[in-house]
Amino acid sequence: MKIYLLNEAKFEGVENLILNEIKFFDFNVNLKDFNALILTSKNALKALEKAKIELDFTLQIYAVGEKTAKEAKKLGFTKIKIPSLAYGKTLFDEFKEELKGRKCLYLRGKNIASRLNEDLRNYGVKLKELIVYENVFKPCKIELKQPAIFIFSSPLSALNFLKSYKAHPKDVFIAIGLSTAKALKDFKCHLAKEPTIKACVDLARLYKTSLQQD
Repeated sequence: MKIYLLNEAKFEGVENLILNEIKFFDFNVNLKDFNALILTSKNALKALEKAKIELDFTLQIYAVGEKTAKEAKKLGFTKIKIPSLAYGKTLFDEFKEELKGRKCLYLRGKNIASRLNEDLRNYGVKLKELIVYENVFKPCKIELKQPAIFIFSSPLSALNFLKSYKAHPKDVFIAIGLSTAKALKDFKCHLAKEPTIKACVDLARLYKTSLQQD
């Protein structure tokens, strides 16, 4: 049984199924006007680079997930905080007190799954949002070998899959988090112990081994 990952991350024995592309927008912003930068995707940092925005390394970075934090570090940022779990809700719960009353910039995609922006604003954070990229559907001509194990890394990856393919009754669906699982509400969906792609791949390998033994 094959394992398909709807993400570009590479893992041995896993085939990437890419049904989207990132479209970056032109924008301009002065980072020195803010106390903190909130990031829920490394694509926001790539957008900063592509727009040739002057970076301010004194900014406090709040990043959802290790990959986003690593990307920020690679650019030269040093003051980086991440929540204990890679969810916008966890970031809000853990850092809302220190963010309250501060001027924060949230660089984000056109479509977001969490209510992080609303939660922050309702809690008294002086939040400015900039939409700096969009995740655009891109049809794929890969012929699937089903039944298979599919790993979905975002709600949009799930929706794009359902636009392109029909699920087999014996397919196994694994979602990176609760928002992604909700996008697959018509199917039985499994969650990994942690909201990371690696944890999802580890779970997929366990299912593959189990199904091969049956």
